[in-house]
Amino acid sequence: MPDSEWLNPISTEANKLKREAAKRRRAYQELSVLKSGVQEYIEAGWEIDRELKIRTRIRKPWGHDEKLENKVWHLFYLLGYPEISSGRNFQITIKRKGADPYKKQIDVLAKDDETVIVTECKSSARITRRSLQKDIEEFANLKGPIANAIKKHYGADFTPKIIWLFVTNNIAWSQPDRQRAAGAQINIVTENELRYYLQIADHLRAAARFQFLAEFLKDQKIPEMDGVHIPAVKGKLGGKVFYSFVSTPKQMLKIAFVNHRSLNDPAGAPSYQRLVSRTRLRQISRFIHGGGFFPTNILVNFSNKCRFEHVAKDDETNVVFGNLYLPCRYRSAWIIDGQHRLYGYAPLSEKYLNQNIMVVAFENLKKEEEANLFVTINHEQKSVPKTLLDDLEGELKWGSDRPTERIGAVSARLIGLLNNDIGEPLYGRVTQQGISPTEKTCLTVPAIKDGLRRSGLVGNAILNKKEFAPGVLCGTNDMATLDRARSALNSYFQLLASANINQWESGRKGYLCTNVALQAYLQLFSSIVSYMESNKGLSARELEPNDLISEIEEYMDPVLSWLSEASAIQMEKQFKVQFGSGGPREYFYRLCLMIRESFSDFSPEGMDEWAKGQSEVLVDDADKKLKELNIQVQKAIFDTFRQVYGVDGDAYWNKGVTDKKIKTRAYEKSLDDEDEDRLPLENYLDFIEYKKIVENKAHWNLFKPLFDIPEPGEKGYTKNVRWMERINELRRIPAHATEKRSYKASDFEYIEYIYEEFTTRLNATEDREDI
Repeated sequence: MPDSEWLNPISTEANKLKREAAKRRRAYQELSVLKSGVQEYIEAGWEIDRELKIRTRIRKPWGHDEKLENKVWHLFYLLGYPEISSGRNFQITIKRKGADPYKKQIDVLAKDDETVIVTECKSSARITRRSLQKDIEEFANLKGPIANAIKKHYGADFTPKIIWLFVTNNIAWSQPDRQRAAGAQINIVTENELRYYLQIADHLRAAARFQFLAEFLKDQKIPEMDGVHIPAVKGKLGGKVFYSFVSTPKQMLKIAFVNHRSLNDPAGAPSYQRLVSRTRLRQISRFIHGGGFFPTNILVNFSNKCRFEHVAKDDETNVVFGNLYLPCRYRSAWIIDGQHRLYGYAPLSEKYLNQNIMVVAFENLKKEEEANLFVTINHEQKSVPKTLLDDLEGELKWGSDRPTERIGAVSARLIGLLNNDIGEPLYGRVTQQGISPTEKTCLTVPAIKDGLRRSGLVGNAILNKKEFAPGVLCGTNDMATLDRARSALNSYFQLLASANINQWESGRKGYLCTNVALQAYLQLFSSIVSYMESNKGLSARELEPNDLISEIEEYMDPVLSWLSEASAIQMEKQFKVQFGSGGPREYFYRLCLMIRESFSDFSPEGMDEWAKGQSEVLVDDADKKLKELNIQVQKAIFDTFRQVYGVDGDAYWNKGVTDKKIKTRAYEKSLDDEDEDRLPLENYLDFIEYKKIVENKAHWNLFKPLFDIPEPGEKGYTKNVRWMERINELRRIPAHATEKRSYKASDFEYIEYIYEEFTTRLNATEDREDI
């Protein structure tokens, strides 16, 4: 295969590509309307059978590697690239001097009139740390032959900018590999960045290509913008140089860049912009298409000094009139305010792209100054989500002398680090502004920040919030605190995740990795550390993070042991707490109660008061359930006897109760009542006598479905009625109350278990009888 023909799958099979694009477009459109059950299959990598056009018919599962390639393909489709390589069999012939030619697969290749994107994809089924040195070096060595093949195929007149992407999924990049890729001018895209690009492409469609190219072609020249100049006014605001001018969307879109928080680009720190709203973009586009316009300025920051030709000056206002040469490089105009107004023009025709728009541009502002302007404009004029403001605090308030701001800044940055630590428990679990949360990605910055603040782990604001008191995870400075807290909390949360990985991975459904749960566990961390210091005479701040976790692990054992055995139902029963600010506190004290079972003097502040109030509620509930159990058990036994033996001549009693001693005691008790008050004899039985009646060999098969209840955590025996003995003992607590006789914490759980199990079986029996 001559290397001049290697692009034939793109150039000579255009119709086939269009059909494939149409299929993929329909498939991805279907994904958005499928019900949750099918969507779960899709998310897991299953493909809709397009040939039969049956939405719920599942065909062949995508492997994780093919799934990644398909995501990249879909990204380029959304970005509007007219030519995209199709299928995993797309290969080129590599020819090198002195060597035999060989074929190389190109995972995904996309081309338009100005750019070509060559993509290498690497994926792992699970998060792993591996060396990519060999893959990077091979990809780097092929850049020349691939570029030559592109030029040879399209002709010498085609001089595109080639973007080399190395896209990975579930692979933790090492610093040496990052350096190798940077040295070879290969751009890294992890699953986090890919998710961002897919989200923005889904919102902006082809218009997102400007943002995408700005990221990977930053500072490279845009030939068609070279020498473009417009009339402008130059002056100063707040000591900062600004330009005021009229431009067009077509010009500004090419050089613009939005510093989205979700991208988390280190070069743009602090990033501050929210992700664009698809609904708002559509509204703006319709407004413009209908003849509307915006009399307000789009606010940008030119990242480099601009060329300005002086024409005239007003000495009184110190304003200069002249010609401004617009920047001619990608990513040179950072949008501070007005991204929706600008991108609203993107899907419209050339007629609208050449309309006038008003722009105010600062020059060489620092990113912190951009962020402060953004917050000032948006926070004063309209509501900015608290999530974004909390997230930004890590950048805008870093180094603050105010204790509350200092703690907030450290907490915000710490949450970002924990969320981006590949392979660690909180990796990818914190929601990002503008990207929809999922069942698993359900933690929020404000909630976790509040948990850190309340725990005091990274510091406390004392003396009317004017003084800073270091917390147990604080280092010698704020950067050291980040390192220390990051290490300690990753290890701490790993204990929880390892104890019950299914519940941890279930996100909000698991009641373990949720906002409420993590706030409670952060408070528990702080309380256990204080308890450990008191018991062992150690200073937590003097311990290395791993040593600190080792010291507190024994106190965590009651919680970890319970978690390791807990089912989803048990988790819900134990930790489903009320919404609102009281939820984390309730969850925290329930954890404390578990620890107190093993460490009786464990008593964090406020626990005794909570336990007292909690105890009263639990006691009332236990008393009520024991009373109901007694009634239900008696009724179930004698209703069964009435059905089997009938009521004529008290047959149900005489044939059902065969033990003469039980009958005699019941009769003797009945004599204590006056004749007119005397009840049927079954009303004079003790609860323990119900057990003897039920387990009688002659009647066991009648009662087994309802009464055969194994002890919690046991597989059971031939007859599982020991629970009736314990319930009988527990009934004595309310029946014969004394100062010394009271419920234990484990008693409440046991009563709840038996009550739920018995009533569930009883209801099921009644339902069958109704049928």
